[in-house]
Amino acid sequence: MNFGRKKLPVWFVFIFALFLGTLALTGPSFADDLDARINQEQQKLEYIQKKIEQHKKEAASYAKKEKSLLAELEEINQKEEVARQKIKVLELKERKLNERIKELSKKIEEEEALLARAKKALSSRVVSLYKFGSVSQYKLLFSARNVQEAMSMSYLLGRVAKADSELIGEVRERKRSLEESKAELQRQKQDLLANKKDLESERKKLLQAQSQQKKLISDIRQQKSLHEKATAELAASQRELQEKIKSLIAEKRRRAAASSGRTILVAPKGKLLWPVGGSINDRYGTRVHPVFKTKTVHTGIDIGAAHGTPVKAAARGEVLFTGWLKGYGQVIILDHGGDMTTVYAHLSAINVREGQVVNQGAIIGRVGNTGVATGPHLHFEVRINANAVDPLRYLP
Repeated sequence: MNFGRKKLPVWFVFIFALFLGTLALTGPSFADDLDARINQEQQKLEYIQKKIEQHKKEAASYAKKEKSLLAELEEINQKEEVARQKIKVLELKERKLNERIKELSKKIEEEEALLARAKKALSSRVVSLYKFGSVSQYKLLFSARNVQEAMSMSYLLGRVAKADSELIGEVRERKRSLEESKAELQRQKQDLLANKKDLESERKKLLQAQSQQKKLISDIRQQKSLHEKATAELAASQRELQEKIKSLIAEKRRRAAASSGRTILVAPKGKLLWPVGGSINDRYGTRVHPVFKTKTVHTGIDIGAAHGTPVKAAARGEVLFTGWLKGYGQVIILDHGGDMTTVYAHLSAINVREGQVVNQGAIIGRVGNTGVATGPHLHFEVRINANAVDPLRYLP
């Protein structure tokens, strides 16, 4: 298995820092236009959030690959252990065969020595019989006390020679049987050695696979670690940017309060108005993203509604931002005062402009499925001090 190694944007934080620095340098030219600056910071925040999602997705993907590789490595380890045990068993069998072959070789040597002695004894007796047979009947009669004694001597010599001959035959048969057994053991040993060689070759391949798998796991863990590090750094940037947005909103309110003739927003009392009627398809909190399939925190609720359904302001407020945010599609952000803002995302149409003050229940846009969405619905958020909270706590 070979996972292509992507070059992680480790340089991303550095480049992004330059990007932020450049914007900061140009910031003073927008000092008198807080709405534009807030809009700018919101876009940067959305960019960071998208990058966080991407890195989380990549980290999750590498974690999945790591889990798969670890499972494969465990299987390889088990196969290698089985091969090692089989080789160990074959080595024990080989040792036993060698001992048996050595034992049979010793017996064959003993039988060969016995055969040599029997042949020598038989040869000696045959010579004696030959000599005895060459003696004339006349000499035999006169050398023996009587005929009966002569016949007995001849008979005994013949019997002994026959016994020697039979012994030689038996020894030869035993030797042949031992040599056959030894040959069979040698054949078994050759088969065993061939099997052992195959197992050693298989184990060598498994050890190589082990090494490769461990390297892959090391690479995957390194990639996952880089994505996790990038996610952590981006999360820190996200928090810093959220604080900056809060500061800009506070400055905007301070100026609004100091400016005569401008509407001063007061935090809504009581419950908010449902921005659109429909069932809740996805609640606030941890979830698996329907598109990216990654585990994330859902910062609002998704309310199912038909495309084009009117979207109403949840409370009286000033339009803080209108426009496109990556992932969110077309978005409206309302500032309600008291550090509360509401977000309306995935809109098909926007009916208000930035800086406009709208009353609770005013139609501000239409339901759509712009941005990253699986179908027409309204993504609705409530934020306190720029931090997302559960909208259901504020809805009737």
